[in-house]
Amino acid sequence: MSSARERFLVALDLFSAEARAGADNLGLESACADWSIADVVRHVTGVQQEHAGAALLGFAEGAGQLTAEHDSVMAEVADLDAVDAWEQLAARLRNAAVDAGDDAFHALPLATLDMALHAWDVRWGSARVGLAENLDFPLELLEWMEQFRERANEETIRRPGIFAAPVEPPDDATRSERFAAWTGRDPRP
Repeated sequence: MSSARERFLVALDLFSAEARAGADNLGLESACADWSIADVVRHVTGVQQEHAGAALLGFAEGAGQLTAEHDSVMAEVADLDAVDAWEQLAARLRNAAVDAGDDAFHALPLATLDMALHAWDVRWGSARVGLAENLDFPLELLEWMEQFRERANEETIRRPGIFAAPVEPPDDATRSERFAAWTGRDPRP
């Protein structure tokens, strides 16, 4: 994956696919502590409204809280409307991404990572109850995420609302499960 634009679009499509797949199970627990699948979808919608909305649409679409605590950013929609709200925003962002300059995507690495990780969280909720298998991130996106891990400032990313302490993955964990464990997620439901 050669560009930040491509990574953003792959993560956007990955999260969209997982949100649609989880639409009938919005009340299930996700891999994010105390959040249902619907909560994760509302969170990603809120984060992307703020960050990708600012970078690609020229303004933050939400409450304008770009400095709000990450885990407190949520789209204000009912659980049953969460996937529809996401799909509407995703379509606007995808369309805007076609015409946006490359510089717009340089501001979105964390927003890209956020979508990919939360795709994991949604799938984990379904895997936990036997409706799916764990998500394997697309290889090129995973390689970029692993590079992010190598460069990450541990003090910054381990703050409340970002990543919890790493979890020890099982010996037979996949690369995707190992990455999820590094972010503090339970690698196996």
